[in-house]
Amino acid sequence: MGIIKEMRHPFSSILIMGILWNCASTPPEVVLEPEPVPQPQPEPVVIVPPSPPKAITIHSVSYDLDEMTIKWHSSKELNFKSYALLTTRDNTLDVDTLSVFLNLNDTVHVLDQFDPTVVNWFWIVVSNSDGMMTRGERSTHTLETVPPDITQLLPIEYDRHLKIRWIRNQDHDFSNYMIYRSTDREMSDRTIINEFDNRVDTLFVIPMDAVYYYQIGVRDKWGLESYSNVVEGDYPINIWGQEYYMVATREIDLSSMKLFGQVPTEFEHMINLEILRLQNNFLTGPFPKPLLDLKKLRLLNLSNNQFSGRIPRSIKKMISLEELWLSNNQFSGELPYQIFMLEDLTHLNLSDNIINGYLSESISRLSKLEYLNLWDNEISGFIPMELGDLQRLEFLSLSGNNLKGIIPRELGSAKQLRSIALFGNELTGTIPEEITQLPHLEYLGLFDNKFFGEIPDHLLRSLDLSYLKLNNNYFESIDHEAMCESGYDWKNFIYYDVSKNEFDEPPICFHTSEMLEIRSSYLKK
Repeated sequence: MGIIKEMRHPFSSILIMGILWNCASTPPEVVLEPEPVPQPQPEPVVIVPPSPPKAITIHSVSYDLDEMTIKWHSSKELNFKSYALLTTRDNTLDVDTLSVFLNLNDTVHVLDQFDPTVVNWFWIVVSNSDGMMTRGERSTHTLETVPPDITQLLPIEYDRHLKIRWIRNQDHDFSNYMIYRSTDREMSDRTIINEFDNRVDTLFVIPMDAVYYYQIGVRDKWGLESYSNVVEGDYPINIWGQEYYMVATREIDLSSMKLFGQVPTEFEHMINLEILRLQNNFLTGPFPKPLLDLKKLRLLNLSNNQFSGRIPRSIKKMISLEELWLSNNQFSGELPYQIFMLEDLTHLNLSDNIINGYLSESISRLSKLEYLNLWDNEISGFIPMELGDLQRLEFLSLSGNNLKGIIPRELGSAKQLRSIALFGNELTGTIPEEITQLPHLEYLGLFDNKFFGEIPDHLLRSLDLSYLKLNNNYFESIDHEAMCESGYDWKNFIYYDVSKNEFDEPPICFHTSEMLEIRSSYLKK
């Protein structure tokens, strides 16, 4: 071992070791450990960050009368989580979530409430299980902007009623007809008076109380509307060769037109007629039946014609009548009770006919009466005391009849009386004091009767009468002084006459009109 340590060179060391090896016994076998086999290294793991899902596109937005359908493409994402369907109207910032779908294959949504006349935007927001989401592009529908087809209003029809009719609408989305009315052709104050939701309903009976203009609106399910032409709600009626519109016409004056024959039946259609003047013609026949249904007639003048027969009881139907002028015809028979049911009458003139019978106490029902003229008929009986109840009566003529009895004192209660004509009867008795005290009396005609007693001084001293005729009676006395101081022109027998009574002929108070005027003016101060 000392020898080995002495060696300095490696080669020498090795040689010596070999010699020694060979000289020694066999050395034990050296077992070499196997060299380690290198293990394969694992591939490096690359961490991929999560990615958002691909955007989903809405491929159709369609609608019919009942529903709007939104359809979109399905997602291809393996980690799909949900669809959210969002919407907004027009370009507003208000966004609503219509629904959220968790099934990959749910790609259709149906709306039963929608308005296609405005822009409805829809889009899909898709989400995956990594919590990421993607918004798709917006999509909308075809905008509903076309209103229904315009209908046409046909000419006004009349068959006891005024009717409007129009062409039926055929649009698939029809909703209803709107009936509009206005007071002018431009429909500036248009109002809805009715509506029909059945497309086959194309007829409407219009009111006939006033003239209006009409128009038909057609609406569809979406509220869009079209408007028809405008028609006037009236109808022409031909009477004696002239056209009168049945609703608009309020007055017809055909007086002194040399008309012959009977009153045409077409008058019954003039439902709004208020004034009808047919006087001074040559019209014949009974009281015109076509006029009896004119509920709004206020004035009817048939005077100075050749009508005949009885005044019909159905005259009570003329409920608005205020003035009835039938003088100088050939009406006969008794006055029907129904004429006293016309309680709006202010003027009643039946003079110069052949009316007979009694004057009913029902005359008191005509409380608005101002003018009553029954002159020159064949009325008999007594003057009804109920005439005194007529507080508006100003003119009363019962002259030229067959009246008997006295002037009722109650007549003096009709304080508005200005004219009393009772001449040409068989009246008797004295002149009631109440008559002489009527404050507005201007005309008093009592001649050709059988009155007796004294002519009241009050008629001569206190009243300013423009007509006073008491001649042809049985008056027994008159105050001549009061007569001369009255200021009346006793020489003018047309207006003032007390002759042919039981007293001596009165004196001529004045010989000249100048003196009469001076005296009269003095007495009236």
